[in-house]
Amino acid sequence: MHVRNLISDDLPMMVDWFVESQDWIAEEGLLSSEIDVQRIQVWMSLYEKYEGEWLVWLKDESPIGMTFHVLSAPSNQKPWIGMVMVNPLYRRRHFGVEVVERIVEQISKEGTDIVYAASPFKRLSWIRFLGACSFEQIGLEKSPGGKEYIKFARST
Repeated sequence: MHVRNLISDDLPMMVDWFVESQDWIAEEGLLSSEIDVQRIQVWMSLYEKYEGEWLVWLKDESPIGMTFHVLSAPSNQKPWIGMVMVNPLYRRRHFGVEVVERIVEQISKEGTDIVYAASPFKRLSWIRFLGACSFEQIGLEKSPGGKEYIKFARST
């Protein structure tokens, strides 16, 4: 598996993957019919202030995942994995876990010994995924909008 930066040509693919991800659409308060390249660009722009990395993960030149992570989050100046999206054709085949392992390895090389993630309280499949990636629950948090999250951490 290898990785590259996400480029604008990837946005139509991102739209296709998100349309197949009903939990994500519901979490963002959208409808499948509302997802287009422009909407994705606006959504991504909300994350620019975090100075993170948008990556595309490939296996045999086929895109199998995309991620967003930061090396220094404003909340605690520690690395956070903000999004892991697996190509719908490759889901439930352990690729998501492999992608997270690679991100953790990369973060470890930066000299950090812990990485964080979070999941909305009601997204059990996301919570299970983070557990499969060796994350442990460390607390609960409520957003200013009232949405509840479970915070997770794991050592690198």
